[in-house]
Amino acid sequence: MLAMTRRRAGRLALLATLALGASLGALMGAAVAETKFRISVDTGPNHVRNITLRTFLEKLKEASGGELVGELFEAGQLYAARDEPKAVARGDIEMSVTTNSAISAFSADLNLLDLPLFSGRSPDQVNALVDGPLGQKLAGGVQDKLGVIVPGRWFLLGFASTFGAGKDVKSFADFQGIRIRVPGGAGFIARYRALGAEGVSIPFPDVPLALTQGTIDALLTTNETLRSGKLHEAGVKSAFVDQVSVLYYIPLVNKAFWDKLSADQQKQFSEAWESVIDGERVEALRRQDAAAEENAKNGVVIYRPSEKELAEVNAKLLALVPEIAAQLNVDAAVVKLAQDEIAKLK
Repeated sequence: MLAMTRRRAGRLALLATLALGASLGALMGAAVAETKFRISVDTGPNHVRNITLRTFLEKLKEASGGELVGELFEAGQLYAARDEPKAVARGDIEMSVTTNSAISAFSADLNLLDLPLFSGRSPDQVNALVDGPLGQKLAGGVQDKLGVIVPGRWFLLGFASTFGAGKDVKSFADFQGIRIRVPGGAGFIARYRALGAEGVSIPFPDVPLALTQGTIDALLTTNETLRSGKLHEAGVKSAFVDQVSVLYYIPLVNKAFWDKLSADQQKQFSEAWESVIDGERVEALRRQDAAAEENAKNGVVIYRPSEKELAEVNAKLLALVPEIAAQLNVDAAVVKLAQDEIAKLK
């Protein structure tokens, strides 16, 4: 009888131990419950944007103790850049990091960055503008128009120039009558129209085919994007360094996803994002310089306008800013803010 009692007590103790272990396991599982999210970009794995996003995701996962886990979908697997803002707004994906020109289709004031106001400005100067009151105003407009969250500062891509394929683009005179691919952005289309060319918006993954088929004669992009996309293999053979604009990638986060995060998780997200920005911008400029050298080795000949020619064209385009801004529905108050902030630059 005593032995039976002891065996029963042992079984009860074992069951209690198992139950306690299961409870602790459940508690530990809850502590590291994953909140997954998806990021869509249209550039390939070796692009500075993609590389930096992988670093961001690693830092965020570590900072959140494994709770926030992002997956990066690259090379337009999910969406073309022009479709990403709406996809984020709808909640089809939780995040994108999309070029400002593509987002301008949904928030007209962003067309400002594609206007000649910024032609020839250094990246450091434009960084100061987009990190200050002007950038905050533009980011607020994006949030209001799309109903998304812009969780922090923007990735830098770098100077955009005009690259020739169907024919060499050596000067502004060569713009006459040619078709130039732009990464979205009605401001770029208006700019090229004023210089005698036709700007056409084509998703980046479709650019190699458009080049090889002769659908476009040239494209507006950066050395880094040209190099990472191996576009010299698709026929790009000249770089006309007209420094059209400084391009950025703006982070967009679905608001419903963001609102489900705890205050601590939102803080971890923003801090992880902020931690990669300065390094990304330095690396973006380094890679642009390295990419220019590599592109030259791959047969892309570099042409630079003279200071006199560049000044004359910029003067012509600056005179058109009020007209183009009005056509693109850029708020006159935003144009005035930009002009005031530019006047403060050194």
